[in-house]
Amino acid sequence: MSTVSADPPPDAGRRGGGGRGLFRNAAVTGAGTLASRLAGLVRDQVTAYCFGAGPAADAFFVAFRIPNLLRRLLAEGALTPAFVPVFTERLALGGKKAAGELFRSVFTLMALALSAVTALGIAFAPQIVSLIAPGFTRDPEQFALTVLLARILFPYILLITLTALAMGVLNSLGRFNIPALGPVLLNVCMILGAAALSPRLETPILGLALGALAGGAAQLALQLPGIVRAGVSLGFASPIKDPAAARILKLMAPAALGAAAYQISVFVNTQLASFLREGSVSWLYYADRLVQFPLGVFSIALATAALPAMSREAASGDREAFRAILRRSLSFQFFITFPAAAGLAVMAEPLVALLFQRGSFGPESTVMTAEALRAYALGLPFLSGASLAARAFYSFKDTGTPAKAAAASLAVGLALAIALLRPLGHVGLALASSLASAVNFVWLAILLRRKGDLDIRAFALDAAKSALLAAAMAAALWPLYGGGLFPEAPRAALVAAGLLAGPALYFLMARLARSEGFGPLGEAAGKIAEKFRRGAPGKSPQAGGGAEEQSGLAAAALSEREAAEPQRVRAADKQRERAAKEDHAPATAKESAEAREAENAEASPSPGQRAGTPSGAGVPEAGKGTPPDKAQ
Repeated sequence: MSTVSADPPPDAGRRGGGGRGLFRNAAVTGAGTLASRLAGLVRDQVTAYCFGAGPAADAFFVAFRIPNLLRRLLAEGALTPAFVPVFTERLALGGKKAAGELFRSVFTLMALALSAVTALGIAFAPQIVSLIAPGFTRDPEQFALTVLLARILFPYILLITLTALAMGVLNSLGRFNIPALGPVLLNVCMILGAAALSPRLETPILGLALGALAGGAAQLALQLPGIVRAGVSLGFASPIKDPAAARILKLMAPAALGAAAYQISVFVNTQLASFLREGSVSWLYYADRLVQFPLGVFSIALATAALPAMSREAASGDREAFRAILRRSLSFQFFITFPAAAGLAVMAEPLVALLFQRGSFGPESTVMTAEALRAYALGLPFLSGASLAARAFYSFKDTGTPAKAAAASLAVGLALAIALLRPLGHVGLALASSLASAVNFVWLAILLRRKGDLDIRAFALDAAKSALLAAAMAAALWPLYGGGLFPEAPRAALVAAGLLAGPALYFLMARLARSEGFGPLGEAAGKIAEKFRRGAPGKSPQAGGGAEEQSGLAAAALSEREAAEPQRVRAADKQRERAAKEDHAPATAKESAEAREAENAEASPSPGQRAGTPSGAGVPEAGKGTPPDKAQ
């Protein structure tokens, strides 16, 4: 029987997975998230200018909350973690043709299922609105407007779920730039709908809803050509003929429950805050918005890039490379989020005052929001770590374990919220949320250690070093904010000083302390400096430097992959046999090898071109993993 290389397909190897490619992909995703957040800020400002805080705006926000809730539960919460590992396994074992068949089957399944959900949502919109906003039934005109907006916006869940599926395909193929730009289109379309379309309509708020619907369609339209360019054809296929589609549905159920746990926590905290003094709900909302900024730009971006990379190593059976990616990704996650949390805590009051203190938002609201922000900031590293740790389980198609951990942390969080509500008020609710995130992360980390996939001792040392450096940075910045060193300084100047001096001091200390988390940043800085020294920023270094030219995660993943190559091939054979049994695939290993060889022949240069080509231009021989630093 012929053996099949355990390496991923050529395109995945060039574009995606480990080493520097992982952090480059995270940087691309983070940049897209940053652009989306900035566009979202403009969208909120335009919406506030055009519609204020009146009944029409309330009707839109309630109506848009319905498909957004389904998006978090189905698209981001369930479909992505269930689909990406299975698709990556099919890609690694069968190539793009087999992976494309799976994509078309799941696309058809989701299109049919979400079309039915959309039709039911439109038909039962009055009942759904009554459940979400029962107070609106007292105003028949506002209730009717909310129902109309809900019916317009319900197809958004169909569009955004298919978009999430397409993004999962592109991410699995190592293409992150197009998915990163998708959310920007939504905000741009909503801005245009509010500013350009609304003035021309008899009911102006309909322009904002139509803009949101157009944004969902634009996001999907942006992804599909990228899939075709990546070598995966579009179309529809019967999901009944592909058992892997049923596997994805089974994996989605516990993932959706895990996502629902977070939504339940937000809902219950809002209900508890409603029993506190007036303004408590708003203080928690604004504080949470500020914490979500570094969470999306840094943490979720890295977790998004790590899922296909870890799934690829899990599919190939290379546990050593998987452990290297997980450990170093977690270390880098905490390396970034500890100083972010410290900065938010130290600069809380001037930051909140700069962004929100105007009009009805007075000094007292600034102080109260800042207190909640400090409590939320404590949980930022653990919330980020839990997101990445959950994806480590998703990589092995285990969506049940993260769901159980999320449910347990939900119970802990609710108990703490009730216990801390009376003595600490709204701050107690924020603190309970942070402590629940810590419980979630610690639980997942312990389970990963039991599986042998995480060296907790080494990771804990990395995290402790990052925490100490962040504390030193906070102590150095404290005189600017808590010590009253410059009491008359403008808020903008204080915030700018912290945003510039804080990271500079932290990274300098990390460099001197040789922090593990500094590796990817130092590697990127060294690469940029080398390009400028050569005077050719776009020129790639020549191949042949070997492992001594690599650093950080790239070197570790490469060396561990070479050391584990025999075990990796054997594990890949077992994975292939198991997948064939589960999917009832008729292809033999020999047929799979022939398909892979044919696909490689299309994407690879000739043997004469391989010799002496620049780094990344050639394709490695069968059985030799693509060195991460040679990826394009």
